[in-house]
Amino acid sequence: MTGIEKEIAEPKPDDIKKRKQSKAKSAAEAKSVEQILSDVFAITTDKDQNIKPASISKADLKSLAAAEQVVGLSNELADRITTSACKTDPELKCLSLITLTAVKYQHDVLRNDLLRFCIRLASSLWIQHQLGSFDLYRDIMDADKGLDSAPLTFLRKSITELYRKRIEFVANRTKENTSHKSEDAEVTEPTALDTLSRKELVAQRDNILLIGALWLMAQGKADPNAAIEFFSNLLKEQTSRIQSNRAIAVFLAEQYANQESLLADTIDYFKTQFTELADQRKLLQGKQHAQELELNKLQDAVRDQHSAIADRDQKIARLLAETEQLKQALQEQQLDERATRTHLRDNAGQAKGKAFNLLSEDVLEPLKLSLAALQREKPKTEVAAHHIELAVENIEREIKWFSE
Repeated sequence: MTGIEKEIAEPKPDDIKKRKQSKAKSAAEAKSVEQILSDVFAITTDKDQNIKPASISKADLKSLAAAEQVVGLSNELADRITTSACKTDPELKCLSLITLTAVKYQHDVLRNDLLRFCIRLASSLWIQHQLGSFDLYRDIMDADKGLDSAPLTFLRKSITELYRKRIEFVANRTKENTSHKSEDAEVTEPTALDTLSRKELVAQRDNILLIGALWLMAQGKADPNAAIEFFSNLLKEQTSRIQSNRAIAVFLAEQYANQESLLADTIDYFKTQFTELADQRKLLQGKQHAQELELNKLQDAVRDQHSAIADRDQKIARLLAETEQLKQALQEQQLDERATRTHLRDNAGQAKGKAFNLLSEDVLEPLKLSLAALQREKPKTEVAAHHIELAVENIEREIKWFSE
């Protein structure tokens, strides 16, 4: 065999690699959606007979995303997969990736069919699977009485509270099971979902929240801006304690090399949000400054009013004191006037008595005698003059008393 013939007869390593890739690609393309879902959650073991966690390849995700029709996703399929999924995907990592693929479908029928499957499977795997619900999110949202402004807010509060109680219960449950095991003759073997650790419960809670938010978006009940904030908060909880700026730079470079424009849109969205928040903050700071100035003016006005009120209070106190003094002076004056009137009444009585005695005894009697002396046939003028002189003397003597 010549060298050329030998080269033709023996395939090159690159050709073998291409053939294998082609066969793998053909096999992946030939797999149905039902087969992909069954294989993802199927139980497989490693060399130590430990169950491997479920995983879905990029090729399978691509096949799901490219599916033109979803067939065979019956309720029985979800129920059948539950048995293996509770052991291979208790944290619902793969299920959340499949749900995300379902939400990306443009065709309503495809999206609803695969999404319904994911919701039914999640309802059979989460911490309250024993309730037998086929749609945990609809059951939760039925309890919403419209008190929350956004469905996402109500969903997150409800699920977070349910998992908080379970996570707190895990530590105590281990101790209780240990003590009961020594007392009871028969101990029921717990299922895989009943033995989740705290870390696994936290991961399952986050994926339940993720699937629920995607479900609300698919239902048109979640505002995109609210959903962005919701997922941002979930990402914030996964932020590493020690951030590597180099790793971030390399990641951005990889996205640019892969021409991932959606990442650029995401960064631009947050930049816009940051700018708007900065403008709002500046505006609020301006309003706050204006309000502080107005508050200072009002405080100055209040202080002036307090000072004026204090001055008026002092003036009122002074006037009240003066009024009290005048009232006392008036009372004293009234007492003096009453005493004066009493004294005058006494003086008037004395004056009246004295005038009566003066007129009747010292004036009237001498005048009568004088008149009688003058009326005689032979008037005795000397006698009349004498009595008149006596009357004049009495009057002059007593009139000084009236002038005092």
